[in-house]
Amino acid sequence: MSETQCAPKAGLLIHEISKLFHDRMRKNSDDLGFKAGYRQILRFLAHEDGVTQVDIARHAHFTAPTVSVTLKKMEDEGLIRRKTDKNDTRRTRVFITAKGKTWEAQFHEKVMECEEILIRGFSEEESAEFSRLLKKARENILAETETEDDFE
Repeated sequence: MSETQCAPKAGLLIHEISKLFHDRMRKNSDDLGFKAGYRQILRFLAHEDGVTQVDIARHAHFTAPTVSVTLKKMEDEGLIRRKTDKNDTRRTRVFITAKGKTWEAQFHEKVMECEEILIRGFSEEESAEFSRLLKKARENILAETETEDDFE
C-alpha cells in the first residue's frame, strides 16, 4: 500500500485538527475560569451586540434550547443582559456586559495564540488560501445540514 493510500483524507484531518484545537480552547477556558460554551456567544456578541437568541443559535450552530440555558447562566454570572425589543415585544435582545467584554478580550488573546500555532510556517498566501478553503468546506457542510427549523 502506498503512502498516499494510507494518508488521512481531508475529513479525518479536519476532525483531528478540530479536536486538538477544541481541547486547547477548552484548557484555555478552564485556565481563565469560564465555561467553554460561553466562547462562541461572547465572541459573537462582542461584534454583533443586541442580537436575538435565534441569531445566536444560528451563528454558534447551537439549538435554541441550548442557547436559552447558556444565556441564563451567562446572565446569572453578569456576562450578558437581556432586554425586550422596544419595537417588537415578542423579541428579546441580548447584550454583552462590561464583564463579558473583559472575559471575551482575555479569551481572544488565547484564541490568537492558538491561531498562530495553527498556521506556524505558512506564508501569508498559504494562510489566506487555507482560510479560504476551510470557509468553502464549512459552507458545503452547512448547505447540507442546516435548515431554518434547526433554530426555531
